[in-house]
Amino acid sequence: MKEDVIDALKELISSKTEATKHNWDALNPEIQYQGRHITLPGDPGRMPPEKAVEALQRLIRDENQAFNMHEIIDAFPHDALVALNKAMAKLYGWASPQPTPGFFGPKPPQMVSVKTGVNDEDVVQCPLGAFAIPGVDQPINVTFDSDGKKSFLIVYGTFKKKHRHILLELVNEAKKIVKEQSIYRGKALRLSVNSNGDLEMNNPPGFFDATEHDPVLLDDDILEQVETSILVPIQHTSQCKKMKIPLKRGVLLEGPYGTGKSLTARMTARVCQDNGWTFILLDRVQGLRAALEFANRYSPAVVFAEDIDRIAEERNEDANDLINTIDGVVSKRSEIMTILTTNFAEKLNPVILRPGRLDAVISLRAPGPRTAEKLMRHYAGRLLDPQEDLVPAGMELAGQIPASIRECVERAKLGMIGRGANKLESRDLVIAAKTMKNHLALLNRDNKTETTVERLAQSLKEVVSGPLVTDDVVDDIRYIKDTVRDIDNTVN
Repeated sequence: MKEDVIDALKELISSKTEATKHNWDALNPEIQYQGRHITLPGDPGRMPPEKAVEALQRLIRDENQAFNMHEIIDAFPHDALVALNKAMAKLYGWASPQPTPGFFGPKPPQMVSVKTGVNDEDVVQCPLGAFAIPGVDQPINVTFDSDGKKSFLIVYGTFKKKHRHILLELVNEAKKIVKEQSIYRGKALRLSVNSNGDLEMNNPPGFFDATEHDPVLLDDDILEQVETSILVPIQHTSQCKKMKIPLKRGVLLEGPYGTGKSLTARMTARVCQDNGWTFILLDRVQGLRAALEFANRYSPAVVFAEDIDRIAEERNEDANDLINTIDGVVSKRSEIMTILTTNFAEKLNPVILRPGRLDAVISLRAPGPRTAEKLMRHYAGRLLDPQEDLVPAGMELAGQIPASIRECVERAKLGMIGRGANKLESRDLVIAAKTMKNHLALLNRDNKTETTVERLAQSLKEVVSGPLVTDDVVDDIRYIKDTVRDIDNTVN
């Protein structure tokens, strides 16, 4: 018995001596909730109960310390706002907006209408401002912001340290929703920029319907170039990656007005939507940098910018900026295709066209005879018998832009009605084609002297139109001259 008491006293003295060897005031042990017992640290020595009380009090003060915190959701603000409201609804069942203090009294929260698709009903309303979160003393604040290059959503406020995980959980859930349920990714978008080429946070992207459009009827060789250089990387993305073919591409579509550049854009937009790519139609080429920054967030993506000759005609600051944008605003590993168009390729600074700057240059021209026939059948629909011979009309309309061919079909319907028929015939289209050619010739007539090409064609005719020249040769020369004039008229 005596020995037991002595052993107990030795153990108590040992524990007291061991405790005094460690400065528990400088150690903050982690709290773990487990079982039904209060467990104190035993390493690096046994913690005395009074030191445990002090440690808990320090922890309570630390956890109640207020901090200014902010988190960024790196997406276009409207997309991020929709995601944040979805995250609040998922985590808490609702989003509870609160008034914010102001000089003239509390300010009610702002309600922002966000378009999410092409239809009128594709709109969601999201509150923007202050929100109350269950379990958090102070409201969180949500606002749009920008760093000068791109806009984003900021969630900020004053939080106790013990509540910081709540904010992080909310923001991380919103980021996950942006990634998986973005209102912009994989859609066909219109992007508007201001006169400085900047995308403004209060001017969100618009949507357009890429599913309904006229077919892109191009000559076979041109259509094959479009499919190979533009559509294949979009339709076979995984295979391109597997073969280490870069998805960062630059393509130039050049050709006279009305030859199919805009229709090619809509076809590309439809293929993008069908294959999970984002399509971005830019309203001003000055905003190319902003569009590419936007595309980086929602890649794989196509950026389509028209009429680059407006800023790339001379080697000035704007042209240099465009060149630098094409060269390096996105990394080589980016999955962004940039498609540029021009009606005046001859005006472009040659630096733009240098190999390495662009992966492909596709020249779009007015349709030839066979494509003209396809266009007539498309515009005439059931009014034209599938067996009707359209070769003569196709020859007449070769070199005319699709809009002129469509107008020719409309005029041919008058001939059909005049005959008392309910079907179009080839002669209706031939007569309409001849009047169309005369109409366009008068429309494009001006006081300028004959072009160099026309003078050359006329000189050739005068030289070879001797007694040894057959009528067929003369007709061929006349056809060349007429074709050259038609092309000049189309360009002008």
